Amino acid sequence: MSIIKKTILYFTLIIGIYFIFFHVNTSDNILFVKNFDRNIKDNYIYLHFNNIKLTNSRNSTDKTKEIYVKKGDVLSKILRRNKINVPNSFSSKKKMGCLARINIGQKIKVKYRSKSMQELRLYQKDGVCIYKVEESVPRIYKNKPQKYEKEIIAFGEITSSFFESAKDSGLLANEIMAFADVFGWDIDFALDIRKGDKFAVVVNRTYYGKNSKIKSEIKTAIFKNRKKIHTAIKYKNEYYNFEGRSLRKQFVRAPLDFYRISSHFNLKRKHPILHKIRAHKGTDYAAPTGTPVYATGDGTIIHRGRKGGYGKTVIIKHGNIYTTLYGHLSRYRRGQRVGTKVRQKQVIGYVGSTGLSTGPHLHYEFRVRGVHKNPVKVKFKKSRPISKKEKKKFFKTKLRLKDKINWIKNTIHTL
Repeated sequence: MSIIKKTILYFTLIIGIYFIFFHVNTSDNILFVKNFDRNIKDNYIYLHFNNIKLTNSRNSTDKTKEIYVKKGDVLSKILRRNKINVPNSFSSKKKMGCLARINIGQKIKVKYRSKSMQELRLYQKDGVCIYKVEESVPRIYKNKPQKYEKEIIAFGEITSSFFESAKDSGLLANEIMAFADVFGWDIDFALDIRKGDKFAVVVNRTYYGKNSKIKSEIKTAIFKNRKKIHTAIKYKNEYYNFEGRSLRKQFVRAPLDFYRISSHFNLKRKHPILHKIRAHKGTDYAAPTGTPVYATGDGTIIHRGRKGGYGKTVIIKHGNIYTTLYGHLSRYRRGQRVGTKVRQKQVIGYVGSTGLSTGPHLHYEFRVRGVHKNPVKVKFKKSRPISKKEKKKFFKTKLRLKDKINWIKNTIHTL
C-alpha cells in the first residue's frame, strides 16, 4: 500500500474516533462501546464494535400519574391542578374527540416529562381513549368482549301454541323465530301445528362480554308434525334434511311471523259484513295493525292499490303459473311499485283493516294459473339435492352430529 493511501486511511480513522468520543457522547446520548479492537493485517485496519447500545437519557425523566375525575372537573382543569401544561388542541372540543366528555369517577393516566404531557389515557366502560402528543388527535380503542360458547339441546311437546311450548323448553325468542324459519317452507306454524306435536333442537349459543349478548345458531333440528317427521341440519349457511335435500323451496307457507288464524280457506263461509254465503278463497291471519307482511316467494308486483272489498292490496306474480294476493293492508312498503321485483320474505306491506274487514288482519290468497287454491294444501316441486361436489362433506358434517341426532330422535319417540 502506498504511503498516500496509508495516510488517508489513518486520517479517516482519527476523524472517526474524534466524532465518536466528542460528538456522540453528549449529555443526551451515551454511547457504550465494548470490545473495541484494532487489528492491522495486510495493511488494512479492522474496527470491531460489539454490543453497541444507544440510550436517550431524557426517557428516564418520564413520569406517570393516575387521576380520578371529580365533580366539576374538565381535562384542562385536571392538568393544571397537577401542574402539567395543557396542549393547544384541548382548546377545541371538535379536536378532543373521545376526550370531550368525562364523568365523575373515571380513571385517567397521564404520562409527562417535566411539565409537558406526552400521553393521556381516559378509561371508559367499553375501551380506552388515548391521546398522544405526536398524533395530536385522540383515538378510541374498544375492548374485545370476552366470549364463550355453550351447546343447548331443547325438547318440547305442543300443549297450547308452538311459541309457548318452545319457550317452556328453554329456547329464547330469537331461537324460536329461527326454528320457524328453518321449517317455514314445509310447515305453517299457525295452521299445521297440532296438540301432541314434538320437536327437538341443538343450538349453539355464543355469549359476549359482561352484558351476555347472545348469538344463537341452530345446528340440527327435528319436528314431528302429526305422523310426519321433518329434519334439518345446517351446512354452509343453508339447511338440508337428513337425506341431503335443501329445505329452501319456491314458497314459504305463511306471509307473517307468529300469528293466529281468524278464518281458514272455506268455500261456504258467510261473510261477516255482508252476511251472505260468500266463498272465502284464501286465509285470514289476524295480527295487530302494522305487523310486517312479506312475499311468500320471489316475484314481480303486478298490482299495488285498492281492490274492492280487499282494500289496500298487493298482488305478486311468481313466474308464469303462480300469483299471490295480500289484502286489507294498512299501508305499503315504501319504494315499491308495480313492476318492482321482490324476494322471498321481503316486506311488501303492513297488516290493517281496509276494505270489507271487521278488524286488523291479512287476507292471503294463492292462485295457480288464475284459479284459487287452498294455500295450505298446495304441493310444490321437490327441493334440489345437495351437489355431488358437496355431498361427501355434508355427510361428514352429519356424521359428526350422529350421536346427538340419534339421541334426539329416540327422545322424540319416547316423549
